[in-house]
Amino acid sequence: MNIKSANLVYFTGTGGTARVAEAFERSLMKRSITVQRTELRGATTPVVFEDMLVLLFPVYAFNAPKPIAEWLKKIQPVEGRPAVVVSVSGGGEISPNTACRTATIRHLEEKGYDVVYEKMVVMPSNFLFGFDESLSAMILHATPVIVDKVVAEIMEGERHRTVPYGIDRIASKLGYLEVFGGRIFGRYLKVSDKCANCGWCEKLCPRDNIKIIDGRHIFGNDCVICLRCVYGCPQKAIEPGFGKFMVVPEGFNLSKLESRMDHLTVYPRISQATSQSSLRGVRDYLIESNCFKL
Repeated sequence: MNIKSANLVYFTGTGGTARVAEAFERSLMKRSITVQRTELRGATTPVVFEDMLVLLFPVYAFNAPKPIAEWLKKIQPVEGRPAVVVSVSGGGEISPNTACRTATIRHLEEKGYDVVYEKMVVMPSNFLFGFDESLSAMILHATPVIVDKVVAEIMEGERHRTVPYGIDRIASKLGYLEVFGGRIFGRYLKVSDKCANCGWCEKLCPRDNIKIIDGRHIFGNDCVICLRCVYGCPQKAIEPGFGKFMVVPEGFNLSKLESRMDHLTVYPRISQATSQSSLRGVRDYLIESNCFKL
């Protein structure tokens, strides 16, 4: 493909999708492609479109999160511009997530885009249960390798589209109920007396959903359950009053994981690190990277 410039547009909660966007940016720039990177935060100004669009998002409730759908409604129609759709999850390309990109691709095609490539990228899990550090390190090591392979295939003109399972299409549609779940989750967030009123949550909420007025935290109706405030609060002062089961008890800090993995020189075998049946998608992903022994 004759691509000289690209847009990277993404929504990120706790940072996983941002890391994937960074990997795409490095890989594209290595090939002398100019990159314009846009994180969807609050009322995002529409981007000036380049030769190719790469749209990235974390999988929320078997689907793209609300900010992606909102952004797609705002963009202007084009004629045949190539697009790449990248979903990010802790489970990989397995049911019930195989239809998570379907609605996004349909919206892009309705706007005139030619979706040439779609891909699921794995990052460490921050939902329901966490990964041990060795598995997280393996994923963080594998992801830039896989991203570079994806970019190479795109530049060579390879098309890659998948066919989701029928039952996953139903799950994806049901995932829109998360919009209502987010309102409930956000409304019932609680702030403990550990709060130092530093304003971190208000500044860094990607939905501008938190306001601090006279020392009191006001949570609005625009929460998408990204969990950034819960995991990122420096004082660990924010916790859910509803949906506590979704939060990893030991917390989630991707920067600390990355820092600790710098000291890891020996990795376990893939079969050892992903012996649980629930990690089948992660196992396939690590095998695809060709970075580790089976």
